[in-house]
Amino acid sequence: MKLNLRPKNKKYTVLIVPEGTSPVFRFNMRSFSMITLAAILLVMLGMLMMLMIMNRQHTGRIVSLKAELSTSTNRLESTVANKEQAIDELLTELMDLSEKSKTIESKMAELEQLEADMKAITSGGRKSSGTGNILTDSDKSMEHADTEGGVGGEAIPLSDEEVSMLIEETKLSISSSLEEMPELQSRMEQTKTNLKKYKEMMTILPTYWPTESVRITSTFGTRRDPFNGTLTSHNGIDIGGPSGDPVYAAAHGTVTDTGYSSARGNYITVSHPSGVKTNYMHLKEISVSKGDAVKQGDTIGLLGSTGRSTGPHLHFEVIKQGTPVDPINYLTIPGEDE
Repeated sequence: MKLNLRPKNKKYTVLIVPEGTSPVFRFNMRSFSMITLAAILLVMLGMLMMLMIMNRQHTGRIVSLKAELSTSTNRLESTVANKEQAIDELLTELMDLSEKSKTIESKMAELEQLEADMKAITSGGRKSSGTGNILTDSDKSMEHADTEGGVGGEAIPLSDEEVSMLIEETKLSISSSLEEMPELQSRMEQTKTNLKKYKEMMTILPTYWPTESVRITSTFGTRRDPFNGTLTSHNGIDIGGPSGDPVYAAAHGTVTDTGYSSARGNYITVSHPSGVKTNYMHLKEISVSKGDAVKQGDTIGLLGSTGRSTGPHLHFEVIKQGTPVDPINYLTIPGEDE
């Protein structure tokens, strides 16, 4: 008995019947071809479904990436906007500081002018004999640096936080200075007024040193007479100096007497509005006349050694209510109170 192992390959007819009177289409296919076609269709359908699934996944990923990009863009724009706002605020603060700095500079210039006015008031018109230079704090610091080893170190830039703190501290300092400035200026104006009054008072008191020399050769009070050695009363002070040096009026006043005597030599007497009188003796030359009005610091004669004198000097007296008093109680020695 023989077994028939050959696959059956039956034929199948596929009819396509259109509507109307159109002819019928007929396709004859064997079973193998139909199976193959069905397999191909299934494969194509599976691939199409896979493509659709992949497309959906890719679409979702693209949407997610777009959302992330939009969020990042918004965040970046917000950061940039914040930075620009911070920069604008910083620039505004710097502008405020600049304006306040200009105001302070103007106020300081006014205060410096007040200071110069007060110095002009308090200086007696006599120049100091010293020629030393004035050192500022920074000059002194550099001087110490030169003599004590110098300074140095790494240049470390400030952080943003430190810069912000510095700006804030500067603002507070400037604001505080501006608040205090009007009161300070008012006090200085009052001081200036008081100094003017003081200066006016000082011009009618014998405060101006009457010679160029400041070498006192004999003080006020009891002393041994330079000629006979006996104890005598010395009613003024003797200021030694070169013959011919100018002799100055110690205060505003009027010349009430001039002349010569064997004891005084050439002498001048000046009466002052304060009620005191001053005498200038042993002059080489008299430059004023009785009745002349003199101002403090005017040259009224020349230093000499006339009369009862051992050498060139000025004998200077201050008479208060008819009684000689120590001139040192009135005089300002040049260089000591400047």
